[in-house]
Amino acid sequence: MKRAIILGLLLFGMNTQAATGNDNKVLELKKKAIYYEIQAKVVAKEITLKEAQALWQKKVKQLKKEEGK
Repeated sequence: MKRAIILGLLLFGMNTQAATGNDNKVLELKKKAIYYEIQAKVVAKEITLKEAQALWQKKVKQLKKEEGK
């Protein structure tokens, strides 16, 4: 009985960890996409560095809100 419970908990924990890992990867990829988009604007001199920093903060905050839903 104890072995069955331990095995069940182990499998459940592995499944939960795999799902969480995928979510983190997606979030990191979205952050990288935002970063490269803003970096391209800075290199093209469409926006200043201060504007880029403000835009980064705004976009990341918006991304976190979307992930929370």
